[in-house]
Amino acid sequence: MLQLSDTMKIIKLNELNNIDGKIDGKINEKIKKEIETIRNNILEGKIIICGTDTLYGLCANALDQEAVKKVYKLKKRDLNKPISIFLKNKEDIEKYTHVDDTAKKIIDRFLPGPLTIILKKKDKIPDIVSKEYIGIRIPDNKLIREIAVVPLTATSANLSGEEPPTSVDEINEELKEKVDLIIDTGVCKYKTPSTIIKIVNGNVKLIREGVIPFEKIKNLD
Repeated sequence: MLQLSDTMKIIKLNELNNIDGKIDGKINEKIKKEIETIRNNILEGKIIICGTDTLYGLCANALDQEAVKKVYKLKKRDLNKPISIFLKNKEDIEKYTHVDDTAKKIIDRFLPGPLTIILKKKDKIPDIVSKEYIGIRIPDNKLIREIAVVPLTATSANLSGEEPPTSVDEINEELKEKVDLIIDTGVCKYKTPSTIIKIVNGNVKLIREGVIPFEKIKNLD
């Protein structure tokens, strides 16, 4: 059920299947309106916190350099550290990165899902986000994919060096106060960071093991 906080800053959307139109039409229309509100906030350059399949993310329009600068400032993150992006679907990946046969096989098998796949980026992605390669996420989370009308920054909603949150209650109070909107989707499904891999010239390198065991990726037929 959709709920709004008294401050109107937190939107609660715990039942993610609601956006599939499988419930009462009246409620569904309310949820669609809230999703539209979230999309508009993103397109206006605002910063939101939203639950994903793994952790809560600090999301902004990744094509808007000013919005991305705000994300770095809020996280107190080194500008030299790249940020991954959330995309709506698999088809979007080739709009923003170069995809070889190895990448296609992994994408088809594991996405949407708790995997970050680092690929050589195209010029559409600003260098402030990442310079040569970019991490791509398509979460196993319907809401985050619905609001990704543009690529979204996919960095955890925590101050640099702190533990990433898996629920709204775990989010740093300083961040809560400074963002424009918080979307509470309940406790994250996996409660563990995504596995990160990098593909260069058809070779797969493990950067960080997370939800998906690297052996499972490496042994993919």
